[in-house]
Amino acid sequence: MNRVTKNQLVKSFDANNTPALKVQLGETFVMETNDRFATYEGPNSTAEAMETLKTMAGPVYIEGAKPGDTLKVEVIDASLPLDYGWIGATPGRGPLGDKIPEFRKTKVTITDNGVLFGDKITLPLRPMIGRIGVAPKDGPRASNEKGEFGGGMGNCQITKGATVYLPVFQDGGLLTIGDCHAAMGDGEATASAVECAFDATFRVTIEEKFSLSRPVVTNESEVMTTGEGETMEDATKMAVGAMADLMVDRLGVDYTSAAMLIASAADVRTGIAGHPPYTIRVAIPTSVLTL
Repeated sequence: MNRVTKNQLVKSFDANNTPALKVQLGETFVMETNDRFATYEGPNSTAEAMETLKTMAGPVYIEGAKPGDTLKVEVIDASLPLDYGWIGATPGRGPLGDKIPEFRKTKVTITDNGVLFGDKITLPLRPMIGRIGVAPKDGPRASNEKGEFGGGMGNCQITKGATVYLPVFQDGGLLTIGDCHAAMGDGEATASAVECAFDATFRVTIEEKFSLSRPVVTNESEVMTTGEGETMEDATKMAVGAMADLMVDRLGVDYTSAAMLIASAADVRTGIAGHPPYTIRVAIPTSVLTL
């Protein structure tokens, strides 16, 4: 199986990044992410550690993908190659920032039964991909940015069994991933979850039934739209608007009916709540809307 190794790294979503791998439509491949937190020690880290923190895996060039297409990115598997990860807390960052006197990084143990935080606390094991996107249409975007190209959506449900739909802006799409976690709560409210190395297996095809201008995520039970903004309200408006657009297109309803359906059946959930730009996702059951 073709593979992007953990030392094939970039620091942005960018059409000028040299592909680490080229794959055919429908081909299964693996992308390895590195342990970004290994040398990071907070705001006073070395320049090298700060640069490592920005790294992502890829990009992968999808043969045949062209601007205007919609990529269907299936997450076939999500595995953790190391038995440890890191959680960080930084003064001034997130809602609890004023209660954190100094940067702290805690090493945690990853097991099949959960993430061990000290001797008495076990966190649920919830592997997820924090950043996944393609090359934007309007120049490079930093690894922590997000937008119509995807990026740092902070969606805990991007894991094994999920499908991420992404609009294509550049030839080959240039799929890039990073900021993966062994566990993360909705919102990542203190701006760090269980940071770790990650191996993700994908299969990418072109969606022929519909096209999208923004990312959409699905799994067996839900369809999710995303939004981002400098306030939670802005992010919510964008995500709800994207869901309404999707309903109008796929269900043939008008916006008034879409508003009723969203209010009655959709969940509004946080993606990134610890710092701006914030992200929101709107999830609707597949019993109401399927793709």
